[in-house]
Amino acid sequence: MRTRAFTLIELLVVIAIIAILLSILIPALEIAKEQATGAICLSNLNGLSKAWTLYVEDNNSKIVSGWTDLQADPYSWVDWPDGNKPSEMKEKERAIRVGKLFPYVESVKAYHCPGDKRYLVACTQYTPEYGLEMGGYRSYSIVGGMKGVAETGGWQIIPHVTMATLKSPGDKYVFVEEADGRGDNAGSWVINPRSHEWVDPFAIWHNERSTLGYGDGHAEKHNWVEQSTIDMSEKQTFYQKLYSGEKGEDLDYMIRAYPYARLLP
Repeated sequence: MRTRAFTLIELLVVIAIIAILLSILIPALEIAKEQATGAICLSNLNGLSKAWTLYVEDNNSKIVSGWTDLQADPYSWVDWPDGNKPSEMKEKERAIRVGKLFPYVESVKAYHCPGDKRYLVACTQYTPEYGLEMGGYRSYSIVGGMKGVAETGGWQIIPHVTMATLKSPGDKYVFVEEADGRGDNAGSWVINPRSHEWVDPFAIWHNERSTLGYGDGHAEKHNWVEQSTIDMSEKQTFYQKLYSGEKGEDLDYMIRAYPYARLLP
């Protein structure tokens, strides 16, 4: 007795149905992946923010330096990778481990968002010192107003150096996600509060949201609402301008929540 086989048309119909289901499922899976990486990133910055507050408690209210070079500032929260081997993962990890914040964290992975893939590819921007090295592994930066610029002033501000001058720490962010195309995130993340303008771009790895770590030890996701902000992240544009018709809501929030001791005259 002969069994009935699928006809060519039936097979094509089945393939078409599978293709349609995949076209529906793949975007949903991508969103789920971004949500999962966002949850890990939120946990990372919760840990780093709490470590930041513990350092303050152990050091007579002094804030850990937001610089990224122990030679420039021996109290830097991380070091800068050795210029002779900036692309080596062991060197990127060393630069994290020797930083002053690491004893309170004790996990290199806590400094890395899983949505950050820069360490797998060459830098997007050529630098005379390193050429096109592999991109950075550390996904987070401390902001300039948290002892990330010179205490004598810089980028329109005098930074906080102790908690004594920081009011409402739960409303002021300390950590941002950053995707510096020149390699590891160099220095601190800065913005110009007096002239009301962006300076450094940041990273958006979580479906038009970024994670920020705050001065009271908590972290939260922040939704971006303007296209110029999203484009700034994707293109890593410095000094991004608003697009016509935008109100500057994202810029307003980041300036309002940006910590500093006082403005320069």
